[in-house]
Amino acid sequence: MSTPKQITVTIDGKTCTGTAGQTILEIARDNGIVIPTLCYLKGLSSWGGCRICIVEIKGSPKVVPSCATPAMDGAEIITNSDRLVQLRKCTLELLFSERNHLCPMCPYNKGDCGLQHQGLAHGITGIRYQYLYPAMPIDLTAKYFGLDQNRCILCTRCVRTCDEVEGVHTLDIAGRGEKNRIVVDLAASFGTSETCTSCGACVANCPTGALFDKAAAFRGPLASCQTVLTTCTECPVGCGLKVFTKENRIVNVFGDPDSPVNKGHLCVKGRYETWADARQRVTQPLVRGADGQLHPATWPAAMKLIKDTLAQSPDWETGLLVSPRLTNEAIQSVRKMVDRFDRVAAFVAPHEAALCGQPEFSADALPKLDNADAIIVLGSRPSEDHGVVAARIRKAVRQRGAKLLIFHARKSGLDRYADICANVVSLERSFWKQVADTLAGAQRPVLLYGPQAMSPIGVTVLERLLKAFEGQKEGTGPAVIPLPRSTNSLGLGAAGIELLEEIGPWLDTKPMSFLHIVAGDEPDGGARLLEERYVRALLSEVDCLVVQAAYRSALTDMAKVVLPAMTWAEKYGTVTNFEGRVLPVRPVLAPVGEIRDDQTILESVFA
Repeated sequence: MSTPKQITVTIDGKTCTGTAGQTILEIARDNGIVIPTLCYLKGLSSWGGCRICIVEIKGSPKVVPSCATPAMDGAEIITNSDRLVQLRKCTLELLFSERNHLCPMCPYNKGDCGLQHQGLAHGITGIRYQYLYPAMPIDLTAKYFGLDQNRCILCTRCVRTCDEVEGVHTLDIAGRGEKNRIVVDLAASFGTSETCTSCGACVANCPTGALFDKAAAFRGPLASCQTVLTTCTECPVGCGLKVFTKENRIVNVFGDPDSPVNKGHLCVKGRYETWADARQRVTQPLVRGADGQLHPATWPAAMKLIKDTLAQSPDWETGLLVSPRLTNEAIQSVRKMVDRFDRVAAFVAPHEAALCGQPEFSADALPKLDNADAIIVLGSRPSEDHGVVAARIRKAVRQRGAKLLIFHARKSGLDRYADICANVVSLERSFWKQVADTLAGAQRPVLLYGPQAMSPIGVTVLERLLKAFEGQKEGTGPAVIPLPRSTNSLGLGAAGIELLEEIGPWLDTKPMSFLHIVAGDEPDGGARLLEERYVRALLSEVDCLVVQAAYRSALTDMAKVVLPAMTWAEKYGTVTNFEGRVLPVRPVLAPVGEIRDDQTILESVFA
């Protein structure tokens, strides 16, 4: 691969170096020269529509947008002159006049608005033009965010983000003149959209209050918040989070742009479900009284009850069942306690025990996916379970023309992008010839397989897929990437903890008089365990059921003792993602009430 040609330009009298193909704006920023922007955003294609980044080039009478103009070797560029300042101020005044930018009434009136910032930077205290005050629609049908067309400056950052980052192209521009506006699926709303994934990337990249997070509205300026970098624990991808907090509450959550995993992008789980969903917290120990109801108790009282009951229980009738959302440190504590119980296990998704029991990690799985020219998804639904991975797949298909083959019994949001989508797998030769023809010529194929690939039909399909690559040139076989559903099931498997897909048979093996369930910060408080047949009845037969959870649920309501656990926002430790990266989990909030960390609780009770 040839080295890019080096070029030299002069910007505001400073000699700057760059490479051929870079824009004037890119070279200026690389050399510490600030040029104001609005529609430009690093990582998105340049549009050049707002004209705030205009510059002058010596020898040309025109001004040009620096974000969309390639730098020419030897060019002399001026970024700051009386002419440029006046043109930028004129453009900003027009932007303020076209829509209803009433800052005191805006949820983003907190110093985070790009338009407001540029207005202040250019000394605009009033405008010379008549306000148009058009009556623009407001869409509040989305669960987590809203769209106020009155504050939109048509910079298209949301449109380009939706297309180039999330890969769905839900948003576009429609209308002409003063009727020009952002549209959802051409004629839908966010609430009825069939393509929107609710990832919130459009909101994160909006420079005004046109797109805003409902839970973050009017919570104060981000500049006044504390910022903590941590890791999302909603799935095994392990995306980096940049969390803004104030007065021990979360103000907003964004992706960490420096994370090697997600590079700033998040799915709906990481961006919203981690904090914007209201759940009832467990903030102090609860003990079931003589009246059959759960009542608040002190930690010493709850501990004494648990220890006394455990001491009276036969060793062969005790069990410890843990969530796959535990940190690596809590997992090591569980591992040390194996001898204290007759049975110790972790509850995971169906078929995940076979996938994670002897864990395999695929280093640099996401870069491989970014570079793939053929992607096979087997037994996994990334669009439902791993949103950031699904975005990478859509980008590969829509932007690079990669082939996509999906083998899964259930439909998914990626099906519409697939060249082959087999919800029912045929074993006929004609079908597998079609598969082979689709994969023919693939130089960088990737096989992404999830828990359902461990089912009998999944194993058969996996064998057939691998045979499709037999006889091809060495080195062109697929990069095989396992993708579990649970957060740290690979970490549990690596620690040798038994993984359970069905807890009913585990409970029914023999009588159990004491069971401690660590639900941790499972979003449903561990209630999904009760969805399995017979589990509710089996748990009701346990003499002492202890549930360690962050949220109230149907499971905690069955317990004799409930212990308050920390959420992702209060934890400290590490998790291991599906690539084998050990990622930090840092506390972003101080503990509330009497909650304690999972590891601390386990060691206090059983150490």
